[in-house]
This record gives sequence, structure tokens and C-alpha cells, in this order.
Amino acid sequence: MPQDPDWPIRVAAINALQERVRRLGDVLPWDVIDAGFSFQGETLHFANRARGIFWPRQMRESALSIKTTVPRQGREARYDDLPSDEGFDYRFQGEDVEGRDNRRLVRAMEMDAPLIYFYGIEPGIYAPIWPVYISGVDLTTKSFTVSSGSPGSQVRAPGSYVADPKLLTLERRYTTVEVKKRLHQVAFRQHVLHAYEQRCAVCRFPRRELLDAAHILPDRDVRGRPEVANGLSLCKLHHGAFDADLMGIRPDGIIEIAQRLMAEHDGPTLEHGLKGFAGKPLGILPLHPAQRPRPEYLEERYALFRRTRDS
Repeated sequence: MPQDPDWPIRVAAINALQERVRRLGDVLPWDVIDAGFSFQGETLHFANRARGIFWPRQMRESALSIKTTVPRQGREARYDDLPSDEGFDYRFQGEDVEGRDNRRLVRAMEMDAPLIYFYGIEPGIYAPIWPVYISGVDLTTKSFTVSSGSPGSQVRAPGSYVADPKLLTLERRYTTVEVKKRLHQVAFRQHVLHAYEQRCAVCRFPRRELLDAAHILPDRDVRGRPEVANGLSLCKLHHGAFDADLMGIRPDGIIEIAQRLMAEHDGPTLEHGLKGFAGKPLGILPLHPAQRPRPEYLEERYALFRRTRDS
């Protein structure tokens, strides 16, 4: 397998990206990505707003990153990933695999070089995935097959794997499926928190890092799709209470607290953080009616709460 002359730049980029994700979370706004990273006294870019396939001018042979976007209303995406049950099928730039951008990905495939994938969640918001690898080219669909290594793992130089190539392929295929599932959950949280203005639907607590996107119907339910109308933005306390059926929400949006909690007497967290919301309406709902909790979903979840409450 050919050596990767751009390996030092890849390592610097991935290390810098890991630090930003650890500090800022699973999704990054474009301005954070656009700020770039430091390499040998220079500032290099992670990606380019206009180009889906990107490499800094200092890279000699292949690409550093790929990007898909959710375009703003009225615009079209230049790059996209095709629907796939197993992973990502990334469209060519243009029609010819020999085009300049596409050649860079072919070269990355030949070297098994790790790339960064900036996956668009909302306009200007991306979930970074690394390391990803180009594992195939389909001239019929004019797309590349993109597979994922273990998320957040330390990348190893091409040719340093001791695993059998077939086992490595199976491992990446499995990991790619898991990463795609995680992306759906990341997107679900982003959309739900955005709809609820980054606040808890019960208490209006405003700290994003302490908010979750709670499913009304669980994602194991065939109807429990990761869509905003099946979600609630809840702080850690109220999410835990909701999942444990210690707090229920009626189809009309009124909050109920389980009787076994109402009968207890403890400190301010119980008295004000839970019991204090009994009989009150949700503190905030999405402005767009289509994003508000579906009454039939709330009704079904409330029925489960009642059975647990009365048992």
C-alpha cells in the first residue's frame, strides 16, 4: 500500500477536531470549522464552504475532508450522500471520476488514508465524523462508498493494521452502520432543541449541555421515528423522571407527577423541581404546529404512565 505523504497534516487536523468536539459537543457551527487548525506555524482549513471535497494547498496527493450540507431554503446542495441502508454513498463532484476533486478521493482510497466527514445537520451546522475511508467507487451511480472507523479512535497510518483485510472491511462496515444510527440521534437532538429554543419543555432551563431530546414513543417502537413531533426537549432531571414514568404528560400538555413521589417529602429538588410542576402546562412548545408533540403519541405514552402510576 502506498505511503501517505500528507500524514502529518491529517494527524494535526484530527487532533484539533477531537479537541473542539470534546469542548463544544457533537455538532459544530460553520464558524468553528472555518477557523481551521494550526500546523507548523500556519493556520490550515478543515473544509471549504463551497467545496465538498477539500484539501489545504499544502497537501500533495489526496483530500483531507468531505462535506455534505443542508442548504438554506431555495438553494441546492452541490454535494450529497445517497440513501443507503449500510453507510454513506458520496456523490462525485461533476460526472467524471478523473475530475480534480474526485481524483483526490480515489487517491485516498488507494492509500487507505483517513478523512474527516462534516455531515450537515442543519444549515451551517455539522456533525463531524472521523476517521472515514473511501472503500469503493461506483461509476454507475457516480458515487464513492464511505466507511467509518471507530469514532474518536486514534487513527493509524495506512499499512499499520495487523488485522486481516477482510476482517477490517467487516469491522468498518459494522462501525459505519452504528455511526449512521448515532447521526440520526445527533440530528434528532439538534432539531428538537432548536424547536424548543434550547430550553427544557417543563422548567425552561436554558443550558444546552444539560438538555436531552427525549422520545415520546421509544425509538424501538416502529412509530418512534427521530422526528421533532416525537420528541421533547427536557433537562436531565425531567428526562430521567419522564423515562422512569415518575412524570407524565397528558395529551393536553398538562404535567402529572406519580403519586409515590407526591407522597414523599424531601429537599427543594423534589419539592420544587418535580412536585412543583404537578398540574401545570408545559413551559414551552415549538412555534411551528407541525413540530409540537403529536397528541396520539402523548396519549399512548400517558397511558403507560397511568398504568405504572396505578400499579
